[in-house]
Amino acid sequence: MAAYLVALVLIVFWPTPVDRPAAGSLNHFIAWIHRRSVPTFIGYGKIEFSANIAMFIPMGIIASAWTKQAWAGLLVGFMASVCIELAQALFLAERFASGLDVLANTLGAGIGATLYFVGHRHHQNRHVVLAGDGNHGH
Repeated sequence: MAAYLVALVLIVFWPTPVDRPAAGSLNHFIAWIHRRSVPTFIGYGKIEFSANIAMFIPMGIIASAWTKQAWAGLLVGFMASVCIELAQALFLAERFASGLDVLANTLGAGIGATLYFVGHRHHQNRHVVLAGDGNHGH
């Protein structure tokens, strides 16, 4: 959890866009996948949006597991994203605050919270079934 949070802070509060050094490589990769039949509407914006979703999935899982409430993962992800985007707008001149980032981050946290909920529910159901088997004297 600590490693994830440190990595997240470094990524979101880096003074310049973290993908800037890799811009050429990213453009070459996008051109390469397009030449291999990936639809051209899948470009940098969609890849970045998807990366933001993926980046916040662990936050949804961690916050939900910590509070034992699935909804908390979604709420914490949303609130953290809003704070991050506001901080970028106010303090990082070369970063770009975006409502789409808030949406993507919140979606990621929601996916993480859902994964927590499904996993937690499965674990509870399995525990009940196993406990029930022991009560029947089998």
